[in-house]
Amino acid sequence: MSWRSVARKDVRDASRSRTLWVLFGLFSVLFVGYAAAYTYVGDETFTGFVAGVFSLVSGLLPILGIVLGYRSIADDRADGSILLSMSFPQSRRDLLAGTVLGRVIVLLAPVLLWLSVAGLYAALRYGTDGALAYPWFLLVTALYGASFVAVAVALSASTTVDRRIVYGAVGAYLLLVVLWRSLVSFAVAFLHRFNPSVGTPDWELLLQLAEPGEAYARLLRAGFDIDRASQYVGEKAPAFVDWWAALIVIVLWIVVPLAIGYRQFEASDL
Repeated sequence: MSWRSVARKDVRDASRSRTLWVLFGLFSVLFVGYAAAYTYVGDETFTGFVAGVFSLVSGLLPILGIVLGYRSIADDRADGSILLSMSFPQSRRDLLAGTVLGRVIVLLAPVLLWLSVAGLYAALRYGTDGALAYPWFLLVTALYGASFVAVAVALSASTTVDRRIVYGAVGAYLLLVVLWRSLVSFAVAFLHRFNPSVGTPDWELLLQLAEPGEAYARLLRAGFDIDRASQYVGEKAPAFVDWWAALIVIVLWIVVPLAIGYRQFEASDL
């Protein structure tokens, strides 16, 4: 078995899961329903629709990505099925890579499908101004979702202790989604002795951008006029917080956790 075989098995197993079909239905109602209802909650522009659906996606993908990945390898180790997988000519690297790819496909296939349908509907209803940048939104959304799957699968590969896995998954969500900006702001305020007259240092912007959600917002801002990332594109914004830095951040959130998880996985007993 190669990493491709592992990925195909993951996708095939997921296709028989009721949970996946529930996700398909959820995304169809959520994204297409939002596109239809947007006329009642915002200005009728395509860019406004993108800003709204971005808020939905940025809150939903981290939870789903972590849930899909945090027990992926640990469960196989617990029930012994990983020993059968490793009896085929494949490495642990193949197993890890195939698991990540399979879980990413399971997560992103319904998300990107229904986002595409919702985008087409929104373009027909609200106009096409900004619609040419919609593929960019789909691409950065895919990277954003993949980053959380990678973090979760890496966690699953690094330990077999249930308590550590659960605490790690909850902690990853709280840190990367809920607490990051507050912790950075508190650290800056503490270093400046809570002096409100001190301006925002450049390194604070870089630390804020290191949050996956902030990097996602900055990448979206590269294609659309979304206000949330405006702090990174003003005349006084430092060059190192440009959109390419956000792209590097997202890629690092995929690569670095997997590298750490693989190192732990390679050194552990099955």
